[in-house]
Amino acid sequence: MGGFSILSLIYVVLGVRVVWQIVQNWSAVWDRNFTQQDRMLVNQASFFFLIPLSVILHELGHAVMVWSFGKEVLDYGFYGFAGYVSYSPYGLSDVQQTLIAAAGTAVNLILCLLALAVVLLWKPPLRAAINELLIGFIFISGANAFIVYPLLDMVSNMNGDWRQMYDSGVPWLTAIIVAIQIAVLVGGYWLFTNEGMKARFAKLTDVPPGFERGIFGGIQPAKIKTMNMDPNEIHMRDAVNRVSAGWHTRVESQIQRFTGGSAMLMQWTTNRDLHVMALRSLPNDVFDIVEIPTNQQGAQEGRPRTLQRWNRKPGIEELTMALRVAMERVDTGN
Repeated sequence: MGGFSILSLIYVVLGVRVVWQIVQNWSAVWDRNFTQQDRMLVNQASFFFLIPLSVILHELGHAVMVWSFGKEVLDYGFYGFAGYVSYSPYGLSDVQQTLIAAAGTAVNLILCLLALAVVLLWKPPLRAAINELLIGFIFISGANAFIVYPLLDMVSNMNGDWRQMYDSGVPWLTAIIVAIQIAVLVGGYWLFTNEGMKARFAKLTDVPPGFERGIFGGIQPAKIKTMNMDPNEIHMRDAVNRVSAGWHTRVESQIQRFTGGSAMLMQWTTNRDLHVMALRSLPNDVFDIVEIPTNQQGAQEGRPRTLQRWNRKPGIEELTMALRVAMERVDTGN
């Protein structure tokens, strides 16, 4: 377990740092103004604080099941992100040993369901920071218990819970466990990919307009499907697609919405230089093209520079030509 000890030490050091940052910013993190900085700290807290707590309860689940069968816990260990409970299997049936192995994962499932119930059913809804913390825990704890741990167990020599559950010697019990695992995976996939649930989670965690929650936490620009685009967005998309088709390098584009309008972001690389431009639709049919100064990591640096502006909706040919001219100016630094 030497490797686990080293990883545990690193995990604890990082965890203490995160907890200290949250303590220093306690009022700001948990108030009703949930900023991106707050969200980042809360996402880290779900990994470095709630996960160790769930590991403790996971191992306690094993221990309680061992005691319920009249056996004694011989040894235990806790590594922050992992742990173990050992006992003598002498005198225990295959069913009992499999139930002991499954008890820890059952605790994880119960904790995830309780957290989900709190997020979705609590009236009035809890503050965005608390909901973000619980949603992050649901994803990380569920993925760890039902995906990561089973895979590690099967490809390594850990001889842990899932190897016992998959190879229990009791086919009907293994079938039930596998069925539950599949149901959890399908349910979890639906929970984090269904558009309705994503919108509900976004509302409960104060995701700003034009953005969506990332599957690992944080926020990212929302992807807008064609069926949900308004006429101006379709107009911009068509113009961008036309000019991109004849450009000398690949152009990535994406629609983003903001209060009062929307923008088609365009970015491409020339000689390792990243260029970002936006075609924007503003109130009262005002359109413009702006250059967005960015560094090589894609972070904005400075205010956008207006390259073209219309006080009316330009036709598709005019818009395509203006985009081409603007891209050439940005590409050459003019």
